[in-house]
Amino acid sequence: MDRFSVFCRTEAGDRMMAEPKGSGDRLTRSVLEAVDGFSTVGELVTRLKDGKSVQRALTELERAGLIETLDARMARVAEQEARWLRGDEAPARVEPREIAPSGPLAAEPSPSAADKRKQSAENRRLERALGSGSQASIFDKIRVFFATLGHRAVSGSGKGGDKIRRGLIVIVALLVVGGIGAAVAALAWQASTLRQRVEQDAAAWLGEPVKVGRVGVAFHPWPVFELGDIQIGEGGTSRIDRAFGGPDWFRWATSQPQRLHVALKGGSVQPSLLTRLSGLDTPGRVWRLKEIQVDEMSVPVGKTVLADLAGSFVFSGDGKWESARLKPKEPAVTYELLVQDGGILASVIAPEFKYGDTKLDNVLISGRLGLSGMDDAQFSANWLGGAIKGVVSLDLLSRVVVKGQFKLDALNFDQLVALMGTPALVSGRVSGSMAMSAEVDSFVDLAGDSKWSGSFSVADGSINRIDLVEAMRRSGNAPISGGVTRFNIMEGAVVREPAKGVRVEIRRLDAGALSASGRVQVDAEGAVRGALRSEVKTPVERIVRLFSVEGTLKTMQLRPQGE
Repeated sequence: MDRFSVFCRTEAGDRMMAEPKGSGDRLTRSVLEAVDGFSTVGELVTRLKDGKSVQRALTELERAGLIETLDARMARVAEQEARWLRGDEAPARVEPREIAPSGPLAAEPSPSAADKRKQSAENRRLERALGSGSQASIFDKIRVFFATLGHRAVSGSGKGGDKIRRGLIVIVALLVVGGIGAAVAALAWQASTLRQRVEQDAAAWLGEPVKVGRVGVAFHPWPVFELGDIQIGEGGTSRIDRAFGGPDWFRWATSQPQRLHVALKGGSVQPSLLTRLSGLDTPGRVWRLKEIQVDEMSVPVGKTVLADLAGSFVFSGDGKWESARLKPKEPAVTYELLVQDGGILASVIAPEFKYGDTKLDNVLISGRLGLSGMDDAQFSANWLGGAIKGVVSLDLLSRVVVKGQFKLDALNFDQLVALMGTPALVSGRVSGSMAMSAEVDSFVDLAGDSKWSGSFSVADGSINRIDLVEAMRRSGNAPISGGVTRFNIMEGAVVREPAKGVRVEIRRLDAGALSASGRVQVDAEGAVRGALRSEVKTPVERIVRLFSVEGTLKTMQLRPQGE
């Protein structure tokens, strides 16, 4: 039951109220007595302080024909009044059908002939009444009138309701068409001088020449200005294919600075224009940007072009650029720009980034945006079952130049070695500090042509294809190959250079009583050479041996060199 519904008593309800108070259910009679024709259901619930019981009593009273909604009363009164105005004989008043109530309510007897004569005498007065004898104010009567009109307009039946609905449809249609026509006319009147005003105001604000190719009125989806072939800067270094925007009508009519929403579709914007935009003050007294929506926009950053960008640029209340959020159609990357201290703080957020045959997940790069890249940007990602973070610099002016300092945390070592183009020789989880640099033609070539150098620590791992424990047991100078050397920890340094291979320095290897150190080099063809010093120390003896490392990664062997 709607809390805003209003109930009034029928004549049957009035007759029941005239009976002694001892008849009927006490709560039901209290609810019937409280129904006055202008109190809402919510007000009755608040007054009687028993929401569910009051609503249940109202339902029973309505079923018994003792009360009815004010909307139903008004609809019947309006219909009877229309018949009276047409001169039709007013029929006898018909109250809602009374049914035998379930529960304590007694059935009402049918009205007598005297009652019918009395009803006929008072019929015309009751037809024009807007209430049911309640003490309703003039505001209640006005509210009832418009509620009845709204009811007939929305769901009222008959010719009256149909006429109201048709009239409202025609009025709304005329308002929409008239409003669109007035807007088009106003925009067309201003378009004659718009080109010169935009070129002058934009050039004065940006500090660069601006040229507008064409001006007109378009629908986007409402009537707006359309500016086409916009050139910005000497020689049109930045260009915009189409721009849409309309006046802030209220502020325009009241001569206030206009807050404009502008949409740009197609074109190319240089980073130098974005850098200039980040340091500009308020555009002027006539207009101020609030938001610029872009679509199919590109930003060339050096050799790399960020294409098919869509998103928005947001401006503060005084018209200064604050931030931007842009996304390309492919791949799934988000570029966020934040104006900070006269510069642009750029963030690149990617769910994943392909690096060789591996993927970096949850990639985040954040730093100052320059004309051709980013310097000292913070970098973090999940990689090879672990994490990598650090500082990276990107220079995209002529080639893709990347330099960075990273910390590795529990990366899968054999996958990392395989990524460098060599078969997995060491297994385990590697952590450490690494420096990385590369100069390539595209990001696709980074994995194969990057240089890595730094220190590492591998915990609970193994060296494949050699068994140092078995080598320490054997005597003679015969080469030893095969097996596995398991260790608790291995620390050292590594250098990987494109076309030169990998150099590994083992500074410390602990495997219980066995320890080792040495150097191993793997060239680009997979040939291995190096030397190891291995030591076994027990409570009763200490054995030290030297080995040379020979062969290839697939046929690596140790050759004893003496004790």
